[in-house]
Amino acid sequence: MLTSPDNPKIKYFSLLKTKKKRTSSGKFLIEGIHLVSEALRVGQLENVIYCSHLTEKFDGKALLGKVISSNVPHEEVNIKIMKQLSQVESPQGIIAIAKPRRTDLGSLFEIENPSIVIACGIQDPGNLGTIIRTADAAGCSGLVISSGTADPYNEKAIRASSGSIFHLNIVKVDDIIDLITSLKRRGIKVISAVVGADKKYYEIDYKRPFALVIGNEGQGLPEAVEKLSDFSVSIPIMGGAESLNAAVSSAVILYEALKQRQEYAG
Repeated sequence: MLTSPDNPKIKYFSLLKTKKKRTSSGKFLIEGIHLVSEALRVGQLENVIYCSHLTEKFDGKALLGKVISSNVPHEEVNIKIMKQLSQVESPQGIIAIAKPRRTDLGSLFEIENPSIVIACGIQDPGNLGTIIRTADAAGCSGLVISSGTADPYNEKAIRASSGSIFHLNIVKVDDIIDLITSLKRRGIKVISAVVGADKKYYEIDYKRPFALVIGNEGQGLPEAVEKLSDFSVSIPIMGGAESLNAAVSSAVILYEALKQRQEYAG
């Protein structure tokens, strides 16, 4: 059992709480039975630490058995260490190192009739995680993240994704203008969600390849991005709210796209 915070393995787990270490190592932390189970299922689990809390529940005990039988490196720690490393109020007794899906921008273009979400300057990790979950649920081909957007491997984003972080192709780009130009050159329609746009989101045809751009929660999209887009769309607001948040907006539009695609396929 590991009991010292100075243990090299414990120090490494602790360092992965920082974006700098996640970026340099290409790995990230996950916590809890559901996320660790999902990472194990898809083959993205690299290392596990657990404490006695885990085996107090049937699903926790079953998960530990699967980790052991899968030959994933694992170590028991005491409860004090688990609480020091945990980023939730009530730890379930298991934290792990995972690796992201390996993908690149080119792979998104290879998908037949792609539907892509572009997160442009989304700063709230919870919002970003919910967008990841929504894009996965709506059957999107992938998510592209521009510079200035929250880290998708931040613990809040991972929790909000509820495991979809392991299913969705996620690509980071530095130059969103270059990205949009490249998308349009490949015949992928670029649609920007913009508060107050004249065209309503349900007036667009989503049956062909498209990329939906969702902007910053407070500032929206850069003017250059909006101008380059093929369409700018808005969601009608009937009450006193000024707008919907980025994650909700993406859900409304993506499910309109899914409805159209299902009707077209049917």
